[in-house]
Amino acid sequence: MRASISSRFALPLLGLLFVLPPGPPADADEGPLLDELHNIKTLASTVPKNGDVNPYGVAIVPRTMGRLHTGHILVSNFNNQTNQQGTGTTIVDVARNGSVSLFAQIDPAHLPGACPGGVGLTTALVVLKAGWVIVGSLP
Repeated sequence: MRASISSRFALPLLGLLFVLPPGPPADADEGPLLDELHNIKTLASTVPKNGDVNPYGVAIVPRTMGRLHTGHILVSNFNNQTNQQGTGTTIVDVARNGSVSLFAQIDPAHLPGACPGGVGLTTALVVLKAGWVIVGSLP
């Protein structure tokens, strides 16, 4: 019985997966962000002065640029101070030492374009290496 072409190539390719060594980590020169944490503990509150609650989006800052600092954690809050779902407007910056500062507060009245339905920050939060912070918002 003849082996099909796919079966003749599948086993050697599978073997390569186990033979090739893994590449180096992306940031091998920087230690792991959380390696010193072995127990659950409260590092900081993500509730800013306006009272937004329910932290949803989380992004680790990959490198220092402008107001962004390597290893800080940005957190977007999903609810407002009355816990109304999907109406949070703030992103807080949590430093490694636990200090918290307001990174951004999105006010629909001060945006360059229309924001029908208002602002409601989501889990969509990323810090790009170029220094841009992108956050999702749904009305």
